[in-house]
Amino acid sequence: STVNKRLVISLYRDLLRYCAQLQYTDKDFFRARIRREFRQSVSLTDPKEIEFCYKKGRAVLERARVI
Repeated sequence: STVNKRLVISLYRDLLRYCAQLQYTDKDFFRARIRREFRQSVSLTDPKEIEFCYKKGRAVLERARVI
């Protein structure tokens, strides 16, 4: 499957929404971690690397755990 810009933006928003619901985790730390991960990944060009990062983010939401 191809991960496009729209899917990545949707994942970013979903992760930030998930962050807002956290109760027993430092929300500021988690939010900063999300932003840092996305900033570091913005220059990726290899489709396999992009898909790996996307799946990593989706897994966080599916398992409802911290990265």
